[in-house]
Amino acid sequence: MSSHPDAISASRLDAFLDQAEAALAQQQEAGIDPALIRASLKSMMDAGRYRADTLSNVRRLYSLWLGAGEPLAALRVIDTDGVQLAEALPEDERGRWPLNLAFFRMEPLHALGEHAAFCAGLEAAYALLSALPAGLQYEQAWGQLADQSVDAGAYELARRCALGRHALARANPARARLQAWDDTLLAISTAHSFTLEGREEEARQFGTRAIEVLASAGADQEIAHGDWLSLGHSLVEIVPEAIDAIVRQARARIPADLVMFARRDIDVRVARLEALALRRQGALAQALDKMALARTVITGDKDDRYSGLMLEWLFEAGRHADAARLAFDIVYHELESTGTHALGATRQALAEGLDGQPYWQLALACAGMTEAGAGVREGEDEAPYVGRQLALARALAPAHPAIDAVEGLYLLKAAGDSRRAVPLLEAAVRDASLAKLDLVVKLSLARIHLHGALAALAMPFVPAAGAHACYETGVHLESLFGEHLQGQVHNPKEAAAAFAARYYNLGLARFDAYLAGATGHSGDGFAPACAMLCNNLAVYYRDNLGDTAGALALHYKGIDASALPHHYDGILSCHRMDRNDAGVVDSAEMLWHSAAENGDTQHHPAMYVGAVCAALHRLGREADIPIWLERLEQWWRDAHAQTRAMLEKAYLGTLVEVLSSMMHTQPADALPRLDALLPAVRAAAVAGTSRIAAHALHTAGQPERAHALYMEALDQLAASEARHTASGTMAQFERFQANLSRTAHHIRPGLTWHASLRADIVDGIATCASAAATARPWWKRW
Repeated sequence: MSSHPDAISASRLDAFLDQAEAALAQQQEAGIDPALIRASLKSMMDAGRYRADTLSNVRRLYSLWLGAGEPLAALRVIDTDGVQLAEALPEDERGRWPLNLAFFRMEPLHALGEHAAFCAGLEAAYALLSALPAGLQYEQAWGQLADQSVDAGAYELARRCALGRHALARANPARARLQAWDDTLLAISTAHSFTLEGREEEARQFGTRAIEVLASAGADQEIAHGDWLSLGHSLVEIVPEAIDAIVRQARARIPADLVMFARRDIDVRVARLEALALRRQGALAQALDKMALARTVITGDKDDRYSGLMLEWLFEAGRHADAARLAFDIVYHELESTGTHALGATRQALAEGLDGQPYWQLALACAGMTEAGAGVREGEDEAPYVGRQLALARALAPAHPAIDAVEGLYLLKAAGDSRRAVPLLEAAVRDASLAKLDLVVKLSLARIHLHGALAALAMPFVPAAGAHACYETGVHLESLFGEHLQGQVHNPKEAAAAFAARYYNLGLARFDAYLAGATGHSGDGFAPACAMLCNNLAVYYRDNLGDTAGALALHYKGIDASALPHHYDGILSCHRMDRNDAGVVDSAEMLWHSAAENGDTQHHPAMYVGAVCAALHRLGREADIPIWLERLEQWWRDAHAQTRAMLEKAYLGTLVEVLSSMMHTQPADALPRLDALLPAVRAAAVAGTSRIAAHALHTAGQPERAHALYMEALDQLAASEARHTASGTMAQFERFQANLSRTAHHIRPGLTWHASLRADIVDGIATCASAAATARPWWKRW
């Protein structure tokens, strides 16, 4: 430890480290050139001498020296301050600190580029880790050391680390059911190190050993189909000829109750393994055949890397025309993770004069139109760059639909020129694969600008490319036409919903075809999109067609794809529409738990708990009402301020409705709660809530108080009528309430909402008067 009298230490060092780390973070967030950041940090660090007096500050200090590009200074901190501090610790507190310091040393040694010293450091870390008691060893340390050994080419050391990691796992009783998995990982990591070392025969022996261990795992071992599929990627690189056995083992373990996308996902994962194995065996043409399905993006994928891999293989196979189309598709459909790779391949192909025009030029034109296009254009303005690429493409293929698609989109982007763009886009969609979301939406909007929304709605239907695109197109066009049809049709939303349903039905047919075995579009494997499509189409069936049976079937199909809370909400709405009380209660229970499991921020129990409690009352299950009351109140306590502001009156109305349902069998609990709410009910001045509160009071045997509240409700209703009449919103409000009533049944047949509520209030007043007359002595006539 440095003993220089001017060395910065203790609290002064803490303050300096805080300041330096904050400055570094601020510079990095500002996007300053790394070289300038390094120089600035070096200047700051060179201005003083430092002595770390805690091991945590050793870590911070050496990290800053590394950031300043001074690995030797970083090593000195570890080897002086770090070692002295660790040695000064009592033996029972020293624990892993010598090992931690050994790991710290790896970074500066690597930065120095001294391979022998780095390998010696790895051996030192291995000796320290091996010497620790099992209770202080940890899997991450063995894994990190093994990975660093492989990177350094120290393959024998990597195999020793694998053995150490395996021994640690075997010593853990909690992993008793995972021994076959651990044995397999040991064999695979050993095989991998031999492969890297060029010792193919040993690698194959251990790869075969891994398959044998996994296949012979007993019933007490947790080995599932997913384990075979995930480990298969390593195995086919080592023993590609074993692919059939790997696939057979995986399929044999598929649960019988696995449905829809989960089962189809396995097909895609198997296709990926088969493609990799065939490629490893030199059967490139067959491998590319498998890639048609393998490149499908499935739930859980973080990117579309198999499209990029397919592009590489097409180049390798000399199939340049196919590579050009794929590169264009990647850029055109904005597959971001492989877009850069596709552009690099495009530039290389053009430089070498490879076949594939006009797609190479179109890929560049598309990229030049994006937000990141400046980097593609290398400083050239967008208009001349895109124009030149399009002109080159036209010269090669004058009537090509892909050129029409890109040029039409550019005319809309650059000049809003609908008149010239529409014919081009309509010609482009002769190739259905070009009808991406962006094109279909912009074509529809351009048609609206040229011909009006009503005429655009009647123009030839443009199917979107792929099931996923059909779902997204339906969502966007329902909103677009709902806005632009205002004033042109009696019910714009209904007309827009019917148009969107055409896309949803088409998308569903394509999802079904994919699930039945068709290759489909690369985006058709995304289960949540299918689930949301089923939800939106179910809402259309329920609210627009009145077909609750069809809606329920769609919701259950959506749940099989991805169990989103929206579906349980939709199922609840269907049961409410059908007046199925048992269904209401059961689906509400599922909705409650699904929302909790998924952390759904749009879950608003105030919108349905009142109906659930009314159903419980009709079913004679009043004892369950307090459960829902507690849930409602807990949700409200946890709700954000914005939610509270938006739903305050709805929550109050639902709370009153719940208490009204409780009042029949639990008046001792319900009445005091209702009494406490009445000032808020009067302040809210909502006629519907006042009517329910009055009904609850009547149920509690207090007709006089109920009568007074009914009269207040009548005044509130009159005020509502006057307000909507004065603002001109009466028709819109009544239409909204009529739509709502399809589910809630709160409007009497043949009446408007205001008229229906007025009738309910008048009936309540009459009931109160009847109760008062019955309660009056027979001899008292007044």
